[in-house]
Amino acid sequence: MRSLHCIILTISLVTGLSAYSQDIGYVRRVIDTLSSPTLEGRGYVNHGDRKAAEYIAGQFNEDGLIAFGSDYFQPYAFPMNTFPGEMRVILDGKKLVAARDFLVNASSPAIHGEYRILRISKNNLKEKKDLAKLLRRFKNKIVLIDKEGIENKQLLSLLDSLRYLSNTNAAGLAYITGSKLTWSVMAGRSVKSFPVLEINRESLPPNPKKMRVDIENEFFSSYPTQNVLGYVRGSAQPDTFLVFTAHYDHLGRMGSDALFPGANDNASGTAMMLDIARHYSQPDNKPYYSMAFFAFSGEEAGLLGSTFCADHSPIDPGNVKFLLNMDMVGTGSEGITMVNATIFKEAYNRMVKINADNEYIRTVKERGESCNSDHCPFYRKGIPAVFVYSMGQEFGEYHNPDDISAKLPLTEYEDIFRLLVAFINGFQPR
Repeated sequence: MRSLHCIILTISLVTGLSAYSQDIGYVRRVIDTLSSPTLEGRGYVNHGDRKAAEYIAGQFNEDGLIAFGSDYFQPYAFPMNTFPGEMRVILDGKKLVAARDFLVNASSPAIHGEYRILRISKNNLKEKKDLAKLLRRFKNKIVLIDKEGIENKQLLSLLDSLRYLSNTNAAGLAYITGSKLTWSVMAGRSVKSFPVLEINRESLPPNPKKMRVDIENEFFSSYPTQNVLGYVRGSAQPDTFLVFTAHYDHLGRMGSDALFPGANDNASGTAMMLDIARHYSQPDNKPYYSMAFFAFSGEEAGLLGSTFCADHSPIDPGNVKFLLNMDMVGTGSEGITMVNATIFKEAYNRMVKINADNEYIRTVKERGESCNSDHCPFYRKGIPAVFVYSMGQEFGEYHNPDDISAKLPLTEYEDIFRLLVAFINGFQPR
């Protein structure tokens, strides 16, 4: 039987949320929109990031959020390599499907031509001197690298290091992988002299001899992008802030046909941020402190948007009581994880207690310090900051074309929302 204190706490939390009935339909519409082909995967082909930012700003405006400047946008720029057009790989006459049968490393240049294949595998690579001999045969070939069965760790490390060389004389490198392909754009801040591909082993024809490669790239030395920032003014101490953050960018397009929708990563976190903004914008939920909402681009390129925002923050770091970052919250059957929980133990323990008192989700798992999402640049500025993500085997798509809204279950979304709002409300005097 719960104590009287716990019952009173539960009633107060429910009362605090009753003024805005959390609308899962709104969240689904936001995720549908952000992950739709119209927004180009929220990357840097066809200005998908800008389209997403304008949508988020529209939601801010609709809910009456205040801009920190003349508008909601915080512009900045970074270098980025993109693949807006042709993306074709043909092995011995077999056409491979982009993003499913093969991937192109984000640092790859344009290439057009048909090339002979030089295959490296356990059959011709026994020791280090074998690789030195093979290097002399790289010129104008696609080097197909098969690490399966190679147990020598030094050789494996050398094979991996080939992709980082400035020039191998090869037309390109292609690594065979046996797992489902996952892409990243982090390497796209520069362009190498040769392309690097990954090819799914199941897509390989037997003993391929020739590869046709056609890749179109466009490199921007200073791609203009933007964060989206707004806030709800606090009723008692408007100069003190509680901050919610989420990155809205994703991988965009790899060629004209391969789209990475990013429903869980991180349309889900962006939708929750907008949902919480909507909650606090209601007159009956007027917060004691101001509530800031920061949506970042550039996370997939290396936390660039959050780093810029932390370095050019519209809020003095000393005026931030706490920052909560949300990234991939579309599951939840196994609860949530809090990164930096071991650093901010009191905050973690309070979230655990709220969850236990209300039986929202299965567990709140503790995790230590990690610079794995957009909380990190603010934490490094001395701001108390944690990162929350959901756990569950019901959806495992990540950085591939199958991270789509139609498959995203939002298993415990509503209870995670209730938990996070109750947690943030605990920072405010009652």
